[in-house]
Amino acid sequence: MRKIISSTELTLAQKNLSNHVLLEASNIASRVGFDWRPTDDAPNTYKALKTAFEVSTRTKAPLPVSNENSSRVVFINEEGNYAYRFLHDMGHVEMGLGFNSPDEFELARRLMCRLERAGYGPETLEWQLYQADAIGQVMHYAITKSYVGDQLQFALDCAYHGLDCGIFLEIERQR
Repeated sequence: MRKIISSTELTLAQKNLSNHVLLEASNIASRVGFDWRPTDDAPNTYKALKTAFEVSTRTKAPLPVSNENSSRVVFINEEGNYAYRFLHDMGHVEMGLGFNSPDEFELARRLMCRLERAGYGPETLEWQLYQADAIGQVMHYAITKSYVGDQLQFALDCAYHGLDCGIFLEIERQR
């Protein structure tokens, strides 16, 4: 848990996270032959995601990813969030992980391990923000069946107060 996060420190962490997910997503896009397209009509079930993946694999058209709730995120801008969503959705399909809470948690842990291998360990702000975004949101959804409203505020609450308290504060905000 942190005492104070300066705006400079936050901006740098957001840039680093954005660079990380953009690199990961670009590597996947190069390997599979298609990238992503933000839309308000993205697949919202595992079956629909698999179908969209099959279409993109066949046609090389971009995979549709959700553009919802992308204004206040842990990344430096919406583009980083869209790259993360592509990375996340491709993880579902390529690892055979559904949208249930245990599979979402496993996927989040695997994404966290990739971040650690990139050099961002638990002591870094990047890791703490990503943990809140990846794992914290899975836990929040498992408890409430609702999505986090302000993802950046949620992540900062988790960094300042710990994951459990950050989730509690978000639940209170949504009441």
